[in-house]
Amino acid sequence: MTQTDIETVAEQDGRGRTRWGIFLSILAVPTLVVAALLALLIAWLFTDDSVAADVKKTSCAQALAFGGMQMPEGANDAWCGLEAGSKPRYTARFRMPRAEIDAWVAAGFPLGPKLRTTQCGDAQIDACLDAGPVAGERASVQIEITHDSRNWSEVRFVAFTL
Repeated sequence: MTQTDIETVAEQDGRGRTRWGIFLSILAVPTLVVAALLALLIAWLFTDDSVAADVKKTSCAQALAFGGMQMPEGANDAWCGLEAGSKPRYTARFRMPRAEIDAWVAAGFPLGPKLRTTQCGDAQIDACLDAGPVAGERASVQIEITHDSRNWSEVRFVAFTL
């Protein structure tokens, strides 16, 4: 009988090579994409886009005077702006007592037109007025009125040149 030598293999002391590095690099790409999208979403949510960049806040007296009107007594929560361009466009939004709307419109347009409650373009608008440039006025005027309650109404006033 012959005796054979048995070879012994020494165990490796270091750790074997794993594939975690490849897995993590593949996982990093979608993670970075999702993080970038979340950052863009947060930036979009906190950006003030309520007013166009070319609209500047202006005095309400100036905005209403451009359309031949005056700020009504008892109006509150007013915001007025001027859209710059080749032709100015003034916008005003405010709340006023509902009972005073007809008198305010009649004072601004003594010869007409009157407020109408039909064909206002939007079902949410309760009354509207479209007035072209009439004698002594420089601008066309659009007024939209939405009744907030039995006592108050929101008025949107736009005056512009044609």
